[in-house]
Amino acid sequence: MIDVLYIPGLDWQMLSVSRLAERGMSVGFQKKSCTIWNKSKAIVSGMKVGKAYVLDCEKDMAHYVEYVGVYSEWELWYARMGHLNKDALAKTQRATTGIPTLEHKSMPLCGGCMKGKQTVAYFPSRSMSKTTKVLQRVHTDVMGPMMTKSKGGARYVLTVVDDYSKYVVAYFITKKSEVPVKFKPFMNLYENQWGERIKCLRSDNGTEFVNIEMDMLCALNGIVRGHAHQGVGDQAPQVPVDSCGIHTKPAQH
Repeated sequence: MIDVLYIPGLDWQMLSVSRLAERGMSVGFQKKSCTIWNKSKAIVSGMKVGKAYVLDCEKDMAHYVEYVGVYSEWELWYARMGHLNKDALAKTQRATTGIPTLEHKSMPLCGGCMKGKQTVAYFPSRSMSKTTKVLQRVHTDVMGPMMTKSKGGARYVLTVVDDYSKYVVAYFITKKSEVPVKFKPFMNLYENQWGERIKCLRSDNGTEFVNIEMDMLCALNGIVRGHAHQGVGDQAPQVPVDSCGIHTKPAQH
């Protein structure tokens, strides 16, 4: 429902007849029953109990659910397109067929976007030189733990980003201590395929990166370690995570 008030301790959910009327619905009261209509279709009915009318909302919830939220066509396509911004949604509508002309004058605040996209601000490193080759500098970060495990039991994602090409590789891991185990195959595969050696590895100061195993791996392969605040490695998984977040956050309420 829209504009719903929560009253702690209230044993019953109450509907406002005036609010239903404002949304284009009509309510008919009889001596022992009542019915709510959406246009010419009855969507729910109830019986009189004492001095109040109690709706029977358990008969067919799948039928009634389509009337719970009344959304405009713009809001509907906004949700379908993954919460695109106003300009991008308008551009998509012009470039495709099947999306109706959407009229929307202002962009309201979206609770799902606000909660799903909130992150720590990015602190760019001004002293970082520009790379000229692949694997000259590699950024890495671990995201997690996730609320839901993958089918393989993973709750973390290790991302490795090549600074020059912005090529991203992701590994699903069950615990942070698996980082060295996953980074070594990455190093062997891409050094062999791209014909270059990893020169510098940048990460935060998390224990998954600052440990004896990672230090030895880098030392034996001539990789210079560099530590950084939130940067390329942290931002790599942000787009798919944003897309998931803006869909799941509203559904949690």
